Amino acid sequence: SVIKETDAALTAHELIKVRVLGDDRAERVEICNALCEAVDAQPVQHIGKLLVLWRKNLEA
Repeated sequence: SVIKETDAALTAHELIKVRVLGDDRAERVEICNALCEAVDAQPVQHIGKLLVLWRKNLEA
């Protein structure tokens, strides 16, 4: 469901922020990489528990 919502948000907005819970930085980096791979997005920024993802909207 997270992947589906992320995909829908990226389709609508191209650039989104995703808040990741958990205190382990390495785990958040793994989550970011897995999520980007699943929705074909690029990580833009990772500050604390906030990820910024980008995917070009091909429909625009």
